[in-house]
Amino acid sequence: MRALTALRDVTVAARLAMSLVLMAGGAVVSPVMFTADAAAPKVTLNPPASPSEDPTPSFTGTASKTTPITVLIYAGAAPKGTVVSTATATGTGAAWASGSASPALSSGQHTAVATQANPKDGGPADKSGPVTFTITPPDFTPAEFTPAEFTSAEAPVPASAAVPSSTPPLASFKWFPPVPQTGEPVSLVSISTDATSPITGFAWALTSTAPFQSGGALLTTSFSSPGGHVVRLRVTDANGLSSVAGGTIRVVGPTAPLMQPFPVVRIAGTETASGVKLRLLMVQQMPAGVKITVKCRGRGCPAKTPRRVVVSSKRGAASVEFRGFERFLRFGVTLQVLVSNPGEIGKYTRFAIRRGKLPERVDMCLDPTGVKPMVCPLSGT
Repeated sequence: MRALTALRDVTVAARLAMSLVLMAGGAVVSPVMFTADAAAPKVTLNPPASPSEDPTPSFTGTASKTTPITVLIYAGAAPKGTVVSTATATGTGAAWASGSASPALSSGQHTAVATQANPKDGGPADKSGPVTFTITPPDFTPAEFTPAEFTSAEAPVPASAAVPSSTPPLASFKWFPPVPQTGEPVSLVSISTDATSPITGFAWALTSTAPFQSGGALLTTSFSSPGGHVVRLRVTDANGLSSVAGGTIRVVGPTAPLMQPFPVVRIAGTETASGVKLRLLMVQQMPAGVKITVKCRGRGCPAKTPRRVVVSSKRGAASVEFRGFERFLRFGVTLQVLVSNPGEIGKYTRFAIRRGKLPERVDMCLDPTGVKPMVCPLSGT
């Protein structure tokens, strides 16, 4: 008996179990049973941009559970030694995106590994393969800052005295979240540096023409309209030298809400020598009025694409079973389940039957138009 694990949807873990019976005098393959209920989490990690000047990178990947995901970052080309920074993400049971790494990373090569805890106490956790990336020092250009004018001290300097060299600070800042919504709080954080003198003053301007207003290294603000918003930072050091950095923050309109309750797609069946015998295709936990569409591609698919509209149920969230697909399906067939409601983020599941491999299941969100799959928002499902 071999235990096989496939990806599951946002709230129900996918579990596959396969049995292979070998008989003397020749190999005989018995039906392979699988069902969408296994407990072990599965997490992957995509490589970030490399090389990059961003000392606080964020990460993306996929995960089969809804428990939190932690990205552990090590210095060097292998995940060894002390963890120098971490980033966290909310598990969605599908694609995920983390916040920025903290604390900021130093220049050089780093290796990251994503981990996800098992929702069952004492259950096995999962860890992704390592990804390696490089952080490079920021490349400042004259367009990013303008040194303020300054004068020398009034007292004359003796000809024999050595004049110490001074350079202005390098103004720079970041903002969080990277792409805020209208009305959402935005944190502006100075990451300015000065090699010769401490930075003693910070001033912010929230448009390209607004006057600078004194503040601290951290400023929280918000923007009422979508589009690009120019923000400038001026820093001054103890020697009176200063520089200015500017950046454009892209602000988007508010996103559509998640469908509540969020749907669950259940798939179970038996793998055979030439395909899969489905014994269950059901969508559960849906509000009334949503539309369910099941698309089938490949040899042997039904001629018509079934569509159902969920009606209200006295027992709460409704369930819809597609018995027309609970039959034998050949290798090469792909099923797509789309659960949509205008103005809401819905559910998307793709189930591909592959020759010589386990069936592949991908769970994502569905855009508010009910047409395209999309990465689920960080708030999860």
